[in-house]
Amino acid sequence: MILEFEKPIKDLEARISGLHRLAGSNEGLQEEISRLEAALEAAKRRIYTNLTPYQRVQVARHPERPGFRDYRDAIASDFYELSGDRLGADDPAVRGGLARVGGQPVVLLGHDKGDDVKTRVASNFGMAHPEGYRKAGRLYALAERLRVPIVALVDTPGAFAGRRAEEHGQAWAISADLMELARVPVPVVAVVIGEGGSGGALAMCLADHVAMLENSYLSVIAPEACASIIFRDAKRAAEAAEAMKITAGDLLAHGIVDEVLPEPLGGAHNEPEAATSAVDRAVSAALERFSHVEPETIVKARYERYRRIGAHLSAGEVGGAPAERSLEGVGE
Repeated sequence: MILEFEKPIKDLEARISGLHRLAGSNEGLQEEISRLEAALEAAKRRIYTNLTPYQRVQVARHPERPGFRDYRDAIASDFYELSGDRLGADDPAVRGGLARVGGQPVVLLGHDKGDDVKTRVASNFGMAHPEGYRKAGRLYALAERLRVPIVALVDTPGAFAGRRAEEHGQAWAISADLMELARVPVPVVAVVIGEGGSGGALAMCLADHVAMLENSYLSVIAPEACASIIFRDAKRAAEAAEAMKITAGDLLAHGIVDEVLPEPLGGAHNEPEAATSAVDRAVSAALERFSHVEPETIVKARYERYRRIGAHLSAGEVGGAPAERSLEGVGE
């Protein structure tokens, strides 16, 4: 899949590949290849350092972007998957279980979009049903019983909004997850690795530390849906994305998230190993930071963090990221 704004890059790559096949020892062609490679690097920097919010949304949705399984394999060892909601069903759109991250036992879970046509259809493209969110709640409760941290990898367009999901209690399942995350006395670390759509994402990212990959987004509604409602025209999605402030940089500036993880030039789908390594380092650092914090302190800080989001500062008050303020002095 080639995104519209990637076409100049792909054209240069195709020309370079063709010349490599013809070049051999021809010095003239080798010089042309070097010139085109320099132009390719310049084009990548020009395009990817100036992406619009909607272009970042498109990168976040790229079908070749690394997903839950890629990050799971990169950051965790001894992963033991746990399935089912214990009420009669399983949802492959949410996967999770016990694992070790940096040698530390954790409960690891996330949205799974699949990696080919068959698995994408089976997982409903990462749009979970109530069974998936009840499975997540079961894993949160397990983490509390075992006193191990929770690591969540968020990548969903949103919870499935079909009639069957509503009949089976979609809203109730998500709200129960939010209640569980609000009170669970263990560290919760969340990383938005792609799409962060609405309550489907929030059910996994009410956390003590929230990181986002550079080209991910987090929003209460998709730009196309927002444009349809506000402008009565889904084609104005780019305009809506600009106004909604849904990119990682915007959310960091507003204190909604704590960290933006850089992606390789060209996006995570071009160099998956670099992206998975960045997430691995961020998760390990966050877990280490919370490793000596008392459970009561964690819960209190989490409460204060979310109470503070969106609040207006009085004259003389100092802002800053929520986690930095709520945990100020912890561990000293």
